[in-house]
Amino acid sequence: MKLWSSEHRLSVVRRYLLGSLVAALIPLALVAGLYDRYSADLLDNITTNRFDFELNATSAKVVNFVEVQINLLKNIANLPDTTVFFTGDADGEISQLLEDLLLLETESPDIYAIELADLDGNVLQTIPRTDVHTRPSNHNILPLIFYEGVEILGPVLPEQGLPGWYSMRIPVFVDQQKIGFIGLRARLASLTELASPLLDINAYEPHVVVFDRIHVTTVGTQAAPGKVIAQSGHMIPGWKIRMVQGRDIYQAPKTNIRYLLLVAAILSAIGLIFLFLQMSERLTRYLKPLSLGAREIANGNFSVEIPEDAPGELGMLARSYNRMRDQLSTLIDSRVDVERRAALGNMAAGIAHEIRNPLTTVSTAVHGLKRSEPNSERRIMLETISSEILRVDQKIQELLDYARPRSPELQVLLLVPMLKSIETLIASTAHAAGITVNVVGDSSLSVKADEAHLRQILLNLTLNALQATPVGGHVNLRAYRDEGHAILIVADDGRGMSQKELSKILRPFYTTREDGSGLGLSVTKQLIEANGGQIEFESEQGVGTTISVSLPVHDHQGERGRC
Repeated sequence: MKLWSSEHRLSVVRRYLLGSLVAALIPLALVAGLYDRYSADLLDNITTNRFDFELNATSAKVVNFVEVQINLLKNIANLPDTTVFFTGDADGEISQLLEDLLLLETESPDIYAIELADLDGNVLQTIPRTDVHTRPSNHNILPLIFYEGVEILGPVLPEQGLPGWYSMRIPVFVDQQKIGFIGLRARLASLTELASPLLDINAYEPHVVVFDRIHVTTVGTQAAPGKVIAQSGHMIPGWKIRMVQGRDIYQAPKTNIRYLLLVAAILSAIGLIFLFLQMSERLTRYLKPLSLGAREIANGNFSVEIPEDAPGELGMLARSYNRMRDQLSTLIDSRVDVERRAALGNMAAGIAHEIRNPLTTVSTAVHGLKRSEPNSERRIMLETISSEILRVDQKIQELLDYARPRSPELQVLLLVPMLKSIETLIASTAHAAGITVNVVGDSSLSVKADEAHLRQILLNLTLNALQATPVGGHVNLRAYRDEGHAILIVADDGRGMSQKELSKILRPFYTTREDGSGLGLSVTKQLIEANGGQIEFESEQGVGTTISVSLPVHDHQGERGRC
């Protein structure tokens, strides 16, 4: 199917249908896009509004947790026994009271150990004493911040089976002189667990992020960076909570709906395109005969009839076209016939005046010569001249009858007797040609017509049938009633005619015989119409021709019979 051929590329039908297709697809695409954008914005708004509150609350918990530990360090730094330890009065040994107090603090699950270190950072004592540890290998590159006078180092992520931790250290002063440090090694998971209420493993998970390079899960293990949904402000310098997208159970339905909308858009587009092609092809199929018919009319051919089975306005257009074609054909034929008759009338009057009068004189002279001529051969020649003069006179009369037909004198005529009289007239001709003539009909069937016209009509038609029928053929004459009309049939089994011959057979001066004038059937048609009838032809080459003459029937009460 060549949709965009040069013949149809600029078709108005296709333009309108294509415009409808685009107009239908654009809103569908807009709806799909707006829904996708709206659903994404809605999810973002929901999560943002939720996270803004929860992140702020969690950040406050973390800050409070850190400040509690800072206060603990400050309280330890202000103890007298702590000062005694760093001044050297205790000979490097921690007092029993201070040790018991520190052991009591380390019983908290959030604290691994409390360390006392000199000004160079060397650890002098660790409480509990069994928790002595070495510095991690990455000690020098661990994040270090100062918050409210406290050094916060870390976090240190779990490795080699050891848990993660971070440390806090505060200096000890005597008379405004720094004499040492009190350090707190805290459990990392205790801090990160504060963000666990934010965890939704199916949608998102919180990470504690330090300086954007260390990511820690809520259980204190290393986390992989992911798509950030929301994040808090800094809880302590460099530390914040970041919400990272997890498996996102909301994304799957949104993706499914997006795919569903995409499939719906594609199916709709395919359906619309299919409908577009079908409607375009269907409309083109209905409009093309109209275009071809208009082209034939422009070329003078009024025989092309347009099918009227198109739906709606197209069917009305086809019916209007056919009525216009019939009326235009009738109008043109009538105008041409009037002009032809006027021209033939003038010509016939001239012929009658210029030729017929001299022919009458010649005919009279020949008739006188024939009566006084004793020579038989010359008498035969004079008879031939007389017959030819008669033939010329008959042709002139045919021309006069066609150009200026007289008005019919209507009278009631029985058809079967008329057919019988025609059979009698042509009997000798039919017998000489070896043709059988059959007459059948309703003996009571009558019409109201001009007797001379009807006789000439039947005689012209039967003579034509005899001339077209070969030796041994048949000519059938039949009369019957059909819904208020009397139908006269003249049928032969002769050579028949082609469709081209049928289309021209009623034209004046058209004939297929060498000795024909081409006016016989034209005059016959004219006489039939003058008596209120119609004539139709059916013919098939090699089979024969059937001529039907329809005349208004005359109601006549009488006996009916068959002959």
